[in-house]
Amino acid sequence: MKNKFETYFARHTETIAIDDATRNRLWAEKRIAIHYPFDISGDTTQDSRSIEPKDYPQPARKNIKALRNLAQNGGYVCAQYFGHEECVLGFVEPQSHIELVEGNWGKNERQGRVADWKGRTAILKTLLLTKVRIVAPEKHAIILVGRPRQGTLMRWPSSGKVIEELVEGRKSEIRLTDLSPSRQEIMCSEFLRLPEAKEYGLPVLKHLILPVGRTMKDVDITALSNDGSIIYAQITLHTKKNALHKLQRLNHYGKNHLILFCRCEEISIEKGVIIFPIEKAFEVFCASDLGHKWLHA
Repeated sequence: MKNKFETYFARHTETIAIDDATRNRLWAEKRIAIHYPFDISGDTTQDSRSIEPKDYPQPARKNIKALRNLAQNGGYVCAQYFGHEECVLGFVEPQSHIELVEGNWGKNERQGRVADWKGRTAILKTLLLTKVRIVAPEKHAIILVGRPRQGTLMRWPSSGKVIEELVEGRKSEIRLTDLSPSRQEIMCSEFLRLPEAKEYGLPVLKHLILPVGRTMKDVDITALSNDGSIIYAQITLHTKKNALHKLQRLNHYGKNHLILFCRCEEISIEKGVIIFPIEKAFEVFCASDLGHKWLHA
């Protein structure tokens, strides 16, 4: 079932040209903010107060559009703030008001001219977070591993319902679809280590050769099996019919152990590739003691 509210990631880095007092206010009031001072008018004498995406160049336009969508529709947010090790989780209520908060510019060595504007009024476009939860570093590392890599404010669909359930304080049964793509890849690699993998006619993974994930274009898992051969595996939540292109790519890897984890009814072999139901891998892995602990970590 599709989430009622989308999840966003907000990044407040050291490159935002504001002073410490302004940063501290954002943290204290638990606001997310974007600071794009210059619009397309060319006026650099004062910060723009516009919240219209059309008034800005890219990438400012994309971020302001995201801010407006979040304000209008509401959503869950995971935010990081420069100077704080913790991350902040919260909720933006639908039909929220984008408030213009005045602060001060601060010196930023990465932006040469900013030093000349130190102390000038900075206009930040902000939204207030509610239902706030502060997450300590030792707990948020797992949450943040799949966060969007770029942008000030980005939609985060791959987070599933994790942020929502943490904000709402709910603990529900974790489903395969709640796992981010990177965690699905890890789950399948760890499943291949289990004795049960051999019972299903799969090679048993002994040692990874490359990090699991996007190291290779066509392969998610590259590892040595218990018989010394190489395992190449692809992981997807698509059906077998919709994953035929992944199947074709695996055929390029010759006479090795080739596996495609996908949505399918039964185990089969096509052109030397073992096609394995990813739901079965998830079920078997989570039924093991360590798999259960991994899932709830």
